Amino acid sequence: MPVTSLHNEEELLRRVATGDGLAFEQLFDAYWNNIYQVAFTLTKSRETARDLVQEIFIKIWLLREELPQKDNFRNFLFIVARNHILDELRRKVKEDPFTDQLQIWFKESPIQADQQLLYHESQALIHQAVSNLPEQQRQVYLLTRENGWTQEEIAQHLQVSKNTVKTHMARALTAIREFLANHAQGILLACCLLSALL
Repeated sequence: MPVTSLHNEEELLRRVATGDGLAFEQLFDAYWNNIYQVAFTLTKSRETARDLVQEIFIKIWLLREELPQKDNFRNFLFIVARNHILDELRRKVKEDPFTDQLQIWFKESPIQADQQLLYHESQALIHQAVSNLPEQQRQVYLLTRENGWTQEEIAQHLQVSKNTVKTHMARALTAIREFLANHAQGILLACCLLSALL
């Protein structure tokens, strides 16, 4: 399921900053599924993924007074989610046999990865995943992510129904998630998935 378009995210963030619980629920509903999908892909556990999403949004709530000052909430959420999920993966690797690939990655990689290189690698993989999409799925994804268009705006532009736009976006996100899961691992996979799906 794609991220719900928020018509006035700035106003919503201002309301959250004042402690408005209903506004926070709207924010949660708009983003929770995409974070859940990333967490589930990485942990392979529905329970752990649900717990991670709840913990991430608890952090967002605790930082709510800072939200109106954030230029880009999506990027802020990406950073909070990435750091929290990676902390959990590191903990799981120490706790028990989590996955061979993650154990190898954390043993061989420095704790502080080269952020610039990681960014370029993740963007290149996402670009490759998007380029493999069927034409209409690619259009819908790019109009949403790069142009920030709502589902209604995309439907009018492509002269299709809003439900068709929803279907194309859902299929695009599934295809991207599967591509990234097959072509990346460890912190690169986490960054790719969060960047592509949030």
